[in-house]
Amino acid sequence: MDIATVVAGVLGLTTAGSVWALLAARNRAEETDHRHRRELQDVTDAKAAALAETQGLRDTLELKSREAEAARTLAGEAEQRINAAESATRGLQSELAEAKPQLEEATARAQAGAARSEALEADLAAARQRSEETQAKLGEAETRARELQDRVERTLETDASQRRFFQKRARETFDVLKHKLAAQGFTQRIDDIATGVAAPLSEEALHLASDVDVWMQYVETEDPAMLHTLGVLDFARGDAKQAERKLRAASRVLAQDSLLWENLGDLMRIASRAKRATEAYRISARNAKDEAPVHRKLGLALFAARDYVAAVKPLTTALHSHPEDADLHLKTTRALIEAGSFQLAADITQGAVERFPQFSELYAAAIVALGRLGRFADAETMYQRALAVDPKHPDIHIARGWAFIDEVKLADATASFRRALDADAARAAAHYGLGVAANRGQSFEEGLRNLKKAVALKPDYAEAWYAMKDAYEGLRKFQAAVEALGKAVALNPRLSSSS
Repeated sequence: MDIATVVAGVLGLTTAGSVWALLAARNRAEETDHRHRRELQDVTDAKAAALAETQGLRDTLELKSREAEAARTLAGEAEQRINAAESATRGLQSELAEAKPQLEEATARAQAGAARSEALEADLAAARQRSEETQAKLGEAETRARELQDRVERTLETDASQRRFFQKRARETFDVLKHKLAAQGFTQRIDDIATGVAAPLSEEALHLASDVDVWMQYVETEDPAMLHTLGVLDFARGDAKQAERKLRAASRVLAQDSLLWENLGDLMRIASRAKRATEAYRISARNAKDEAPVHRKLGLALFAARDYVAAVKPLTTALHSHPEDADLHLKTTRALIEAGSFQLAADITQGAVERFPQFSELYAAAIVALGRLGRFADAETMYQRALAVDPKHPDIHIARGWAFIDEVKLADATASFRRALDADAARAAAHYGLGVAANRGQSFEEGLRNLKKAVALKPDYAEAWYAMKDAYEGLRKFQAAVEALGKAVALNPRLSSSS
């Protein structure tokens, strides 16, 4: 049985021919389907190829677009460069136009320079000729210079010989002068000359001194011993300026000559130059013997300057050599009291009042010292002794007032100061004491009134100005207190350590 018969039986077909017809139709349908599939594939492949070609065209178009953009950029840059080049060209043309006059001017200067160069060459030729002439003259000058040098050397030898001669004459004349001065009893102390103690100079001595001056000026010698003596003689002749010049010149060499510095101090003191005098006395005292008069001078100078602490040593040293000097006892005691050495002050004054029983100021100093020591009974005894000497002496009442202040007996102190004013209404120290006593008792208005009276009588009363500061502070007038303190310190700078 063939396959057609089988298919016919399955499909219920009646004949095999129908089956074959059906199979043939099926085969044709499959072939048609295959053909359609192939056509579809061909269309798909064609579409894909078209898409690929389209993409290629797009890529090519984009590349061409970028190339076109780059070309436009290059074109813009080229245009800018062209514009810049045109601008630069215009600038160069402008500069060329401006430079043309300068070039013409430079050309003119070059031509003028060439003319000057020719003139300079002519001048140079003339200068060469003058140089040759100068060289010839220089040779002559050198010859003359050698001749002059020989003359100078001979002159210097002569001058040296003359200087030695005049120096010898100056020394010999000075030696004769010293012998004359010694024979006449002339002392080489300016203080003795000023006070008239020194013997007057003879005409011969003055003549010799003038000769020595001439010799010294000629040889320009700086012999310090000669300068010292001649300086003193200048002072004796009334020439203080020359005296100071020579003494200072001598002091630069004789730095430790006590008499020289003492004389310089005396000269400064006489000229009212107290500070310079004190400096000279200090230097003199360093090398002076204890019995030398400079210690007294230094002590008194420091006392006058209110430098009481520094004055104590020279004053006490001088006191041993001058026990007969009552005023020196008094100033030494006052300096000791101001310096706070109350015991030594009491010891000195108690001995001094025995030596000088009529010197009321010494009793007053003793009373103050004893009051500072708290020996009030001894102060009263000394006061009674002073009353027996001179009951109306204001200083003893003022001193008693200070002792009462130390004893805190302010009413008694006030009474003592008033007794001093009864004896001398213009005694500034009494008004000062009343002012201090009133301040201590908190009566600042009264204290201020009395202190103003004190400074009215004695405007440089530094201690009164200082006490006035306390009164103003008590009255709470602080600006006035500051002004009073300023005046006090200006008068006595040492008060600044107490403020």
